Amino acid sequence: MYTRIPVDTRDRLKEILLTRCLKLGRFRLASGRRSNYYLDLKQATLEPEGAYLSALLILEELRRREVSAAAIGGLSLGADPIVAAVAAVSFAHRARFDPISAFIVRKQPKSHGTRRYLEGFQGPKGSPVVVVDDVCTTGGSARKAIVQAEAEGYRVAAVISIVDREEGAAGNLDSYRYFSLFRASELLAEPGIRRQLDELSRIPS
Repeated sequence: MYTRIPVDTRDRLKEILLTRCLKLGRFRLASGRRSNYYLDLKQATLEPEGAYLSALLILEELRRREVSAAAIGGLSLGADPIVAAVAAVSFAHRARFDPISAFIVRKQPKSHGTRRYLEGFQGPKGSPVVVVDDVCTTGGSARKAIVQAEAEGYRVAAVISIVDREEGAAGNLDSYRYFSLFRASELLAEPGIRRQLDELSRIPS
């Protein structure tokens, strides 16, 4: 049974986010806003090491904050690799964490069969769940997942993201326990990145 947690887990995931996921340039976000940077978290969450470290840190954060949940889920597509990894890692490290199930929230209900929005976990009404997103900007994707989870009768015990862009998510999710592993300001504070962003900001749009 795998019980040893690497002490440098957070630093290593931060390095992966900076080297693989952070893109500088001109981008339009899912929220409709324009930005000089983009975080493509799937370059971490769909890679073996990044998926493992993300899941491990999420489980550690939930444990640290004493959040107990039967399942973790989120809106497809960003949450899909995260929730699968969290479920698998919680079982691999079951000496440290309670195993947690996963669910995926469809953007549209299934067109056949059960016609459900949620796939995966099917617990009793009132089950505590965690909603997760890879990157939160305004919290819109998390909100959509919350609506469907609550429609199933589940209780949202917490909302967590890997990166908070600090552009309104915390305020829009203030009726829930919301927290993130990283804040964008921490990632963008690296001197080399700061210089490049300053240069981009001086270029006329």
